[in-house]
Amino acid sequence: MNSSVKNIFFYSFLVFFFSWVFVNRLGINKLAIQSEDTIPTMFLPVAIIKEKTMNLDSYYWMMLGKYPHPDDKSFIRGLTPFYLKKIGNHYVSAFPIITALISLPIYFLPLKLGMPITWDNLIILSKISSSLIVSLSGVFLYILLRKHFLNDEKKASLLTYVYLFGTVNYAMISQSMWQHGTLMLFSILGLYFILEFLKENKFKPSNAFLGGLFYGLAILSRPTAALAFALVLVLMLVKIRNIKNYIKANIFVFAGIALNILFFLWYNNKYYIGIQNQGYSSQIFSSWLSPFPISLIGVWLSPSKGILVYSPIFIFSFVGFYIAMKKGVEENSQYLIYFLVVVLHTLIISFWKHWYGGYSFGYRMSSDIIPYLILLMVPFLNSSFYEKYQKLFLFLFTISVFVQIFGIIFFDGIWHAAYDRGFRDTSWLWSLKDSEFMFNIRRVMVKLKFLQRACPKCL
Repeated sequence: MNSSVKNIFFYSFLVFFFSWVFVNRLGINKLAIQSEDTIPTMFLPVAIIKEKTMNLDSYYWMMLGKYPHPDDKSFIRGLTPFYLKKIGNHYVSAFPIITALISLPIYFLPLKLGMPITWDNLIILSKISSSLIVSLSGVFLYILLRKHFLNDEKKASLLTYVYLFGTVNYAMISQSMWQHGTLMLFSILGLYFILEFLKENKFKPSNAFLGGLFYGLAILSRPTAALAFALVLVLMLVKIRNIKNYIKANIFVFAGIALNILFFLWYNNKYYIGIQNQGYSSQIFSSWLSPFPISLIGVWLSPSKGILVYSPIFIFSFVGFYIAMKKGVEENSQYLIYFLVVVLHTLIISFWKHWYGGYSFGYRMSSDIIPYLILLMVPFLNSSFYEKYQKLFLFLFTISVFVQIFGIIFFDGIWHAAYDRGFRDTSWLWSLKDSEFMFNIRRVMVKLKFLQRACPKCL
């Protein structure tokens, strides 16, 4: 492990974890759990290690006591909180379980040494886990960049730090046990081995198998990874060309996928009884309610959720794509594939009722495509335009990091509580005056006694 890899891993983990420790301990931002969506993932490693089960029955009342169903009369009505599913007499996570499973090594020793199961302790373990997952994804992104995209170590490090600190990976994904960080980790690994397989037409079967295995884990982590995987299969077809060799390659790819399918069938049948009880099953046909194309524009440009607003550095992803296509589509077909991943993912998400990610910081629902947006910058960094526009690139990178630091300091749900009107009326996502950023500026001014309150509803 060279020094660059070590630096990326340790520096990113320290920044991710201690940024939260700093603002939390000083009382600047007391929010410890960013969303109820991550609660079952926090408890699942405990149930597996202590009780050898994925049922969360033993911790149901502990979870419900602090984070009940949003309905105020949930106790009377006997409602199960949305982040859990009741299967017979048991409670299971309503969300994919892979993030919890890869966090088991972090939980194992403290629990075996008798650590009490308290909210404070689990918050610490969850913060360590989520920070490590994103840090590791940064390490593997750097390795991917160095092996397949960039000969320049400094440029590879720069893009890796953009990935880690200039995106919502910093302010959100690294701060709670979301599914997105795990998806990105396994997507990067899957792409690495697929490109290894395609490299110089060597077609080593083990690389195809590992590519399928890791992309399968990405899909189990969050089903949206299936889109990128399908397009990577198209990339394989373009690169291999020979249909017989392509079919042979896919046999190994789908052997890796098959292991994930077998695991899914096992835990689904044992704990969920049927596919209809999986958390997303009830939503798949009923949640395509967004006002397209306004929602698509919002995914990219909403003042409070837009990708290019929260990470303006991604403007250079489009510049990189343009440069690649200008040099020739056939020669740079992989960049066309990455661009299609980005475009189709944001297009599909824009039809989803919560395209803006609900109570979360920035473009959560689009965070799955961050690795591909990073890869699209490669042609720009490899071109003469980089030297010409390097200062602008670094300026937008600085702005992007600054926005994420704002998220670390200020994302505590108050802005959402004051302005969020849900998915049926998303006009609140277009206000410049009451945008999340301007709201936080007013909060600073209130602290400095230049204003009395940050918004009419705020006490």
